[in-house]
Amino acid sequence: MKLKRIMAFFVDMIIVYFLANFIFMLFFKNDYEKFIKSSDEYIVVLKETISQTKKGDNEKEILEKTNKLNYNYLKSSSTETIIVLSVEILYFIFGQYFNKGQTIGKKLMKIKIKQIDSDKLNAGLFVLRESILFVIPIQIINIIGLMTTGMNTYLKINSITSNLQTLTMAAIVAFILFRSDGKGLHELASKTEVVLINQKEEN
Repeated sequence: MKLKRIMAFFVDMIIVYFLANFIFMLFFKNDYEKFIKSSDEYIVVLKETISQTKKGDNEKEILEKTNKLNYNYLKSSSTETIIVLSVEILYFIFGQYFNKGQTIGKKLMKIKIKQIDSDKLNAGLFVLRESILFVIPIQIINIIGLMTTGMNTYLKINSITSNLQTLTMAAIVAFILFRSDGKGLHELASKTEVVLINQKEEN
């Protein structure tokens, strides 16, 4: 079951990022071109910064340069970040809920999300489940901070949100791997589980 869940998630994330990048390239051409240019500049400046670090140049200057580099890169990718988050919400929350707990990946793996002790998914608990799994509130806070604050304030916000995101994801993975029932933190909070679909449900 755990392998099926990993494979389903892998397939779904490929679909999400493909859709998000397709939308980004097709409908936000100017932002996409700016992002590509910024990505190329980011790699060049990053290599220069690493070289300066090895030479033992002024650490304070290098830190300031690195912070500015990271901030500018994140700014240039803000449109893509918003698109990816939007597609995640549409795909994993709305799409999966109205498709009775299944995504394309879950259909391929013949598994689905089920509400414990109920044949129907509870909409509120389902939203809670996916919000925890994809740390959606944290992502939203991070995006708002990026769009509305300056570099120094945002970098502080980003440091906090990144740590929260890492801790949440680590807790989810640890729960799934080490609990005997394989339930993640998001499933315990939402009273859901992933089950195999039977032949009647397939037909």
